[in-house]
Amino acid sequence: MVADAPNMVWAIDFRFDSTIHGKAIKIASMLDEHTRLSVLNVVERSITGERVVDGLAKAFAAAGGPPKVLRMDNGPEFISQALQQFCDSKTGMVYIPPGTPWNNGYIESFNNRLRKECLNPRR
Repeated sequence: MVADAPNMVWAIDFRFDSTIHGKAIKIASMLDEHTRLSVLNVVERSITGERVVDGLAKAFAAAGGPPKVLRMDNGPEFISQALQQFCDSKTGMVYIPPGTPWNNGYIESFNNRLRKECLNPRR
């Protein structure tokens, strides 16, 4: 599906990093593929399917409704029953084939820029 208008396709993915003390953190990022605007960023030590649902509910409310489709990989948070039930009557879910991050290129590019511009230590 091609995002030829705002709120058609939102892409979501995770990025892993660590604090300056070496503690793992997980970052959930979601963007509108048409506008390239970030609609959700959650940073926590652990993010469950239920936490993804909470973030989506807030993002949907802020945008005035859900997108037509959410594009994501097959991570455990995205195939969780909580997310399936939440999206069931609200929005479509499109899963990219395993091992093909280029099929979710907008969010992968966003995550790479996030790492380079915000997460990598300045030298």
